Amino acid sequence: MTRNGRATPRPGSPHRETSEEPVLLLVAADQRLRDDIALIAAVVGARLEIRHRWAHVESAIAEAAVAVLCSTQTVPRTAVLAERCLLVGHDAESVWQAAAEAPGLRPVPLPAGEKWLTEHLSTKVLDRSQGRVLAVAGSVGGVGATTFAYLCAAELASRGVSSLMVDSVGGPGSGIADLVRTAQSEGRLSGGGLNWQELTSVEGDLSANQLREAVPLWEGIGLLTGSAAGPRADSRLRAAVVAGRRAYDVVVIDSGQQTEALVSLGEQVDELLIIVRPSRRAVDAARDLISAVPQTRPWVAVNGSAAPGWSAADVRAELDAPVIADLPVQKWLARGDEIHDAYDLLRSRRGADLLSRVLHRVGLVNA
Repeated sequence: MTRNGRATPRPGSPHRETSEEPVLLLVAADQRLRDDIALIAAVVGARLEIRHRWAHVESAIAEAAVAVLCSTQTVPRTAVLAERCLLVGHDAESVWQAAAEAPGLRPVPLPAGEKWLTEHLSTKVLDRSQGRVLAVAGSVGGVGATTFAYLCAAELASRGVSSLMVDSVGGPGSGIADLVRTAQSEGRLSGGGLNWQELTSVEGDLSANQLREAVPLWEGIGLLTGSAAGPRADSRLRAAVVAGRRAYDVVVIDSGQQTEALVSLGEQVDELLIIVRPSRRAVDAARDLISAVPQTRPWVAVNGSAAPGWSAADVRAELDAPVIADLPVQKWLARGDEIHDAYDLLRSRRGADLLSRVLHRVGLVNA
């Protein structure tokens, strides 16, 4: 299937448009060692670059690598390189002796240290390749925040960017929850069946891989929705977003009008997009949403007929935030019974250009 001439990505595709693939650098000639590290690299999700000796290492590769490894035969000659290196090898005695002669090297004898090495490299890779988080909020009810969030996730998916849409509002009347229920009843949903009710009963940390396998998929978009009520909702929301940004390129959060959800997420929110109707009431409500995440720069999309004396320029001046879309009386952005019908917008040049421009301005896609 194609959308505007673009191929639909395979659901769950690990492609990242917003960041380069993480790289591990191994300087070693030992074929057995190279094979073992290659297997670990595949497990942690990194590309392995192998060089026989340090003279063959390009500076760009060394600087970009999330971790550098060497063998006892290829110990770096400078202290600066040694401090970055993990010294790996199958002869434990040789590994410890080489490390003693080159202060700064961290010895990792194999196979005894394989589990530690895998976990260490996995952490390095995940920290390097975390996805971005876009929170979409509505200043007042019915302004179109849910639809806009859904369209952003759909446009990202059409570009091959894996996206997870998190419905932090949930409960009765949630357009995303309704979409999931309808798709399930019609057999048009793939993936797992994880929802908020199940997630709030989970103890401990949430694995990124578990989340990816468990959430239902709709047209390449992971969807986490359902009833989000309950005393553990905020902590589970944060846990889901932390795991989600490690499993997906972009996490799009429909936070509705909930300042509490934004406060609980805090620094996890990279970009905040507020859908605002041009009126005093809506602008005052938008200001409260902005104050919930003061560390995040807000973006504004104006939607709906302007109240007397109000314009997009007035909204921009009042909120001191850039207006990246001005959409007077856009019925497609208003909340509807069938939210996925709004996806027809992306099949038009005008709609695709609009979403592309918005996502480019907030830094989630290239122009």
